[in-house]
Amino acid sequence: MSPIIAPTENASEASIRARPPRSMNPNDVLVVVVSYNGLRTIGQTVGALRRQVGHIHIVDNGSETESLGVLESLEREPDITVERLGENRGVGYALNRGVQYARQMGCTWLLTMDQDSVVDNSLIEAYRAAVEGDPTMVCLTPRITNRKRKKDAAGGVISYAITSGNLVRVSVFDQIGLYDEGFFIDCIDFDFCLRLRRAGYEVHRVPTAMITHQWGDSIEVPKAAREYYARHSPVRRYYMYRNLLYMVERYLFEFPWFVVKLGLSSMLLLFLIGFLDNRPLASYRAIARGLWDYAMRKRGPCMEYSR
Repeated sequence: MSPIIAPTENASEASIRARPPRSMNPNDVLVVVVSYNGLRTIGQTVGALRRQVGHIHIVDNGSETESLGVLESLEREPDITVERLGENRGVGYALNRGVQYARQMGCTWLLTMDQDSVVDNSLIEAYRAAVEGDPTMVCLTPRITNRKRKKDAAGGVISYAITSGNLVRVSVFDQIGLYDEGFFIDCIDFDFCLRLRRAGYEVHRVPTAMITHQWGDSIEVPKAAREYYARHSPVRRYYMYRNLLYMVERYLFEFPWFVVKLGLSSMLLLFLIGFLDNRPLASYRAIARGLWDYAMRKRGPCMEYSR
């Protein structure tokens, strides 16, 4: 699938960009939650958001029967809708369905969420205060915590934000394009943030907005490796390393320091997989397949690693 090309900004769009609204109405925020077999987690994710925003739209990537039952229960609640894709179309596709739904609803802001993240009960209020302090903000990200560590305590401009908990002004998508569906999963957030920066915008961390987010499987990892290692399935390893090469190709000369750091951390992870993964050989085979598919210019889902 070809990269999405951002449309040319006309004079009307430029005027809107120059004079953004000075406040943020929580009822004007649409949450899109990407769902895939989130039987044990998605209820908590949605429950923490229900009283903070105007509407929650769940896009399900072909979950199994038990998880679909949870979604049916959630859909009975007011201001919660579920879009069932029936198959795994990828994170980028699901996020873009959220963008389209936000446009249909006339919402100004889109909050993107993974099904394994839980927001603080004052997340949207913290974002609202930040926007009132600086109405030019278009992309806000929270402080992220998990059971073993707290990080990102400092606020201000940062290089990128993960998808979960990211609040984006909907009008920005008209200028920089939608999420790149060709990645399928992994590096979608990196790519979006770099395109945002290319367009002259900034990514702002709001430390008073907090979410709990789980990276990979919950396992004990040596303290020295926690910054670089999270246990993922071979499926995820395939997409991580295939898409890394597309990121290098696309941004090496425009954002060299970002790409070099991403490459070095991926090289260190490659080493740690051999010691910490429960299926290292399967992970290495998946990575090799990902590198081969990059050489073959394959994007989107791999039939072997699409679920």
